[in-house]
Amino acid sequence: MSIKKNGLKSLAVAAVIAMASATASAEVVSAVTANGYHQLMDTPAPIGGMTSPVFKHSGGRLVAMYSSECGASVAPQYSDRAIVDVNILVTNAADSQVVATLSPSDGTSAFCSSGGAPGTFSTVGVSNLPPGTYRVSVRARLSHERASGWMGARSLVVMR
Repeated sequence: MSIKKNGLKSLAVAAVIAMASATASAEVVSAVTANGYHQLMDTPAPIGGMTSPVFKHSGGRLVAMYSSECGASVAPQYSDRAIVDVNILVTNAADSQVVATLSPSDGTSAFCSSGGAPGTFSTVGVSNLPPGTYRVSVRARLSHERASGWMGARSLVVMR
């Protein structure tokens, strides 16, 4: 489960280049990375290091991509599976109120699950926002308290 220190940064840069190529008008607002083990809980909680700096947005489309090493497990005596649900949130910089949960992360979705091997996973969220000053962050939770889960090296890229 080790990734070279610059491996995730390279992945984030490659994703930005690919998305910018598909949308010639894309502008990178923020790109943050973090390493280290992050333990997950069964209640939504911020993922360490995955908050963008404050930025001004003139209105229109905002795109965010989150990538991370991820794993989940359930004790053998339980037959149900665990999922890790990830949400990409846009908050108002002035009062920290959530103004959007970027689709498709706006419901319960399996970012990774206990049914497979740990790996590196990604999700992309898109929303149209009014002009404002914002911050983008990532929250995650486990599907139930009998599960355990973690995230490792991770990145968040925000574009408009």
